[in-house]
Amino acid sequence: MRVVCMVPSWTETLLACGVNVVGRTRYCIHPAEQVADIVVVGGTKDVQWEKVAPLAPDLVIFDKEENTRDMAQSCPYPYIATHAESVQDMPRALRLLAQQLNNGVLITLAARFQRVLNNLVPISPTTLPSALPLISHKDAVSESVLSDDRPWLYLIWRKPYMSIGQHTFIYSVFKHLGFGHKLLAFDANYPELSPEEITGLNPILLCSTEPYPFAKQLAVTQQDLQQPAVLIDGEPLCWYGIRCLRFLESLKPTL
Repeated sequence: MRVVCMVPSWTETLLACGVNVVGRTRYCIHPAEQVADIVVVGGTKDVQWEKVAPLAPDLVIFDKEENTRDMAQSCPYPYIATHAESVQDMPRALRLLAQQLNNGVLITLAARFQRVLNNLVPISPTTLPSALPLISHKDAVSESVLSDDRPWLYLIWRKPYMSIGQHTFIYSVFKHLGFGHKLLAFDANYPELSPEEITGLNPILLCSTEPYPFAKQLAVTQQDLQQPAVLIDGEPLCWYGIRCLRFLESLKPTL
């Protein structure tokens, strides 16, 4: 089956499962050695059907949050639109893809995900640094700051500053690990926050590597907000599918 995938997380997962992905978005960057040979047909919010046509796909894969309704409505090929709202949704989403693609490896991934969800013990606050995908950075404060009583604020964007809500996939991962009480989460999925609002919250900043490259602006961000910050790898927390699964499987339960 020839597949065009407009969801970076799914592109990586499908390739790991041996699916014949013939078209991708420019944000589908993993695994680099495989996606280099796959035709780019647009972004996550736009698609160029004239580039898709020569690929003759049997199925196009969208996601309801990642892509736009217009993309799906304009699709001239059979398509499926997943909805991976939380880490708890992953076994179901993987089984749905497995059914559509007749792929047994996706069924195996669904079982692995279910096993992780069933067996992973929430991690003790004393093991915070080893549980989170923190990245060493010359401008980051010591990870020991995460053990104090201040709340955490996960930042995904700068100018304007944006955080995450309680109904996002990212928050669901923190909650599953037992850190939901530490992370500030809002009603809106991706709220904009002014520097004054952030200062009033007095948080420890968890600056993500993506979608905004905070590694390049960590010192400026701390100076601007007058709050301590650590750098955190955003991909294991928001790239659902095999990347998030491998992250969760790498954690050792604390008994």
